[in-house]
Amino acid sequence: MALDEAIVMRTKGGLLEVSTVTATELFEQSVAYSVLGVDIGKTIARIRVPTTYRYHVELAPEWRFIRHDKTFIAIAPAVKPSLPVAIDTGKLEGESSGRWSVLTGDKLVTALQKSITSTLAERATSSKYISLQREHARQTLKEFVQKWVLSQDKWKASSDSQIRIFFADEPIEQIQANGFFPTAIPSSYGT
Repeated sequence: MALDEAIVMRTKGGLLEVSTVTATELFEQSVAYSVLGVDIGKTIARIRVPTTYRYHVELAPEWRFIRHDKTFIAIAPAVKPSLPVAIDTGKLEGESSGRWSVLTGDKLVTALQKSITSTLAERATSSKYISLQREHARQTLKEFVQKWVLSQDKWKASSDSQIRIFFADEPIEQIQANGFFPTAIPSSYGT
């Protein structure tokens, strides 16, 4: 792509990348063939590709901050995946096997390859992957609150507090189970 064809867009409000998950993902698809109901074999296509899932929180939505004794609680927006998921095409491995792979294998591998982006998007948004990265994202946000939020004049008095991070998609019961009750006035860190 020539530079004059590139489109640059601004990210309104900004994003804070909070975690990454790297994995080698495997994709498989098979097609069985039959003649008059008699099984005559199948073709199996497989693709392995290194992937990097990146997760972020939006900075623009309101964040809630609560002071409770010597604890500073931040309730951040829910973590979202940055899409599309990154793949290393230089290390993508595709193969086909089976009785009919010589005739149909390349076509099946190509079709499977076209499904990778949407399949990885589904995986990135799955509760499995969101849960997998959550504690790492929580640690990143703890550092963000310590270095940026608590350095603001409005919150400097809380700079020696213990910092607790919760996400907007976590049930309020989790916060209450930790002994915190969100009764303080919500505040946006950007104002």
